[in-house]
Amino acid sequence: MIEIALVAQVMVWLIAIGIFLWSGQASVFHPAGVYLAFHGLVFVVRPILVYAFNFDSSWLYMQFRPSDEVFIRTLAITSLALVCLVASSLIVGRSQTRFFNPDPPSFTTEQLHALLVTTLLLLPAIAYSIYATRLGLQGERVNGIFIMTNSTGYINEAQDFLLPLLVMWMIVTRFSWLNLFPAMIYVGYRTWFGWSRWTVLLFFLLTVMCYCWYNHRKWVPFWSILVAIPVLLLFNLVGHNRMLLKSYLTGEDVQVANYSAGMTADDKFKAQFDTQDFANFDFLTYVVWAVPFKTETYSFGAQYVQLFTEPIPRILWKGKPVGSPVRSINVFAYGNFVGLTVSLPGDAWINGGWVGVIVELSIVGSLLGLAHRAFWKNSNNTAGCILYLVALAMVPQWYRDGGISIAKFLLFSLTPVVIWVGMTWLMGPKLVPGYTVILPPGTTVRVVPQAVGNSQKPKP
Repeated sequence: MIEIALVAQVMVWLIAIGIFLWSGQASVFHPAGVYLAFHGLVFVVRPILVYAFNFDSSWLYMQFRPSDEVFIRTLAITSLALVCLVASSLIVGRSQTRFFNPDPPSFTTEQLHALLVTTLLLLPAIAYSIYATRLGLQGERVNGIFIMTNSTGYINEAQDFLLPLLVMWMIVTRFSWLNLFPAMIYVGYRTWFGWSRWTVLLFFLLTVMCYCWYNHRKWVPFWSILVAIPVLLLFNLVGHNRMLLKSYLTGEDVQVANYSAGMTADDKFKAQFDTQDFANFDFLTYVVWAVPFKTETYSFGAQYVQLFTEPIPRILWKGKPVGSPVRSINVFAYGNFVGLTVSLPGDAWINGGWVGVIVELSIVGSLLGLAHRAFWKNSNNTAGCILYLVALAMVPQWYRDGGISIAKFLLFSLTPVVIWVGMTWLMGPKLVPGYTVILPPGTTVRVVPQAVGNSQKPKP
């Protein structure tokens, strides 16, 4: 039965890709295309590897192993989520996918000056964030949620301002080869830091998307595929050893996988690729197993109340609730789910099972579709397009995490762009409303001059 379910999973994915390409909306700028790539990696390829090579490291970590029924049900849930998101985003986001201006995007003098001012304003916060987190994050896990004890998220995440700023400078410098130096420094730092490896992938994705937009290309260039290979290899290496670069620079032993002389080729393959990097399917099987059969109910969206409490720093609110202040179920109570993510389909399943998947994925797809339509409708609006592209590059994190984490990523990734837009307005000409007065035919208009520096009334 699992073999049939896996074949069906592949077929649904291929049909969805075919409909996406046939729709006339397909491009690198469509959120459905991003989800199709994400789904293919974690919900199509990963289950096949799990079944064919007996990948079980994530299940051993979670202290749980799914039955065949749970395995198949998880596949069905992800396929339903795919259909709902792709269909809703294509229907709601339908638009004319063409660039109306044949020339590359241009920037006004005010926009260039505003970008320089924005960078200078944010650099101190970025530098302090890097300094404050140089020794790593300190905290504790409470009910599966990590709580910082030596800092606050605003300080730790301020360094994420750097990601959109670097790409914006790439755009205004017309993607000059000189941008390779700051890009390599950024990737090197993220590799040295070890944590938040996803920022490297998101930086690469945003760069490629902005390059395609700037050059009016609907699909990624061939060079980006070649560059993606070492980026993914680096991502995988850092996953095996978070201190990879630090260990290398200090002369310590660098270990990226547990190999031994007696291991077979299959065992070595499993040790190399059976990691938690793209194991969202494995995590989702746990969620499907626990909800509602262990929890006996669904959350019905109670986790989203955290949106109102999360912005308040814990150092200012000592009694701040851990997670959502309204919690109807605790998914983490039935196994070891520390540090793992439920994914967007899993979040929808927690909300309301099959109905929750249909409703949530349709709403998410519709919202993304509206944003996609606005992007093409205003393809000549430089600031608006950059806002959309930055947000779109962060969307894979939403697909991966589910829940409210996307709000945190958008806060720190969009803030530099919003500040840049505001600075541009302040430095640019201020427009005032104009009014047209229509007078009856034959009306004589008399212009009365105003006295300047003289209190004497002018003579009519």
